[in-house]
Amino acid sequence: MLEHELRHFKTFDSLLKARGIRPCYALPLWMIGGWMLGSFTALLGTKAIWVCTAAIENTVNQHLDHQVAVLSTADPEALAAVESIRRDEEEHEDHAVKNGGEGRGLYRMLRWVVKGATGLAIWLSTKL
Repeated sequence: MLEHELRHFKTFDSLLKARGIRPCYALPLWMIGGWMLGSFTALLGTKAIWVCTAAIENTVNQHLDHQVAVLSTADPEALAAVESIRRDEEEHEDHAVKNGGEGRGLYRMLRWVVKGATGLAIWLSTKL
């Protein structure tokens, strides 16, 4: 998954650079938040890691679905980039769910918190 995420970053970074668009100011927040969330869920154990991963990927996939709808008639190059990334993210979510990331019982609260934090991070990224 890390290999995919690094490729996703390179894909978007090169697209932004080619268009003369600055990176999102929220990127350092994403890095710090990701580290904190990963550390916290690691302390809770393997199941929490998979619940966290599934929740993040689910929220990101919802965002990417929206991006595909917006870009489908506006920007074929960006659309192709988003669609290729969306396939990887869907695989990540499926993999996490298969490994116990469905978020049942007490893990449902963790899933809710992670989805909320991820949604907030995405929203902030659109504003900064």
